[in-house]
Amino acid sequence: MKKSFIILALVSLSAASAHAQVPAPTAAMQAAVSSQTQRLTQELGLSADQQTRLRKVLLLTRQHMDADRAAHQGDPAGLQTAMAFDRAKSDELIRGVLTPAQYVRYQQNKAARIGQLHTVAH
Repeated sequence: MKKSFIILALVSLSAASAHAQVPAPTAAMQAAVSSQTQRLTQELGLSADQQTRLRKVLLLTRQHMDADRAAHQGDPAGLQTAMAFDRAKSDELIRGVLTPAQYVRYQQNKAARIGQLHTVAH
């Protein structure tokens, strides 16, 4: 059930931003996704299957965000809207990969990282 949800969600993410050409993943993008997957595996204790599924979600999300940046050059409001959509869809897909307990920890860790960024920035 979860696998079919993930596949359906990935298709909807792809279709939702069909207006923007999704770039092929670069080596740097793949390295960043691998690093993020490793960090989340350590933080959340992901299984091998979860790692594979999460890597796909993270890579597709990065591709869509790159496409958004290209499609919305000179349109900050449009870019902000597109990125917000991508983040929400990514979070929905990640939630489908993780167990409820892992998702709670994921949200807590994410909030802590955002808090650290705001502390450093100010």
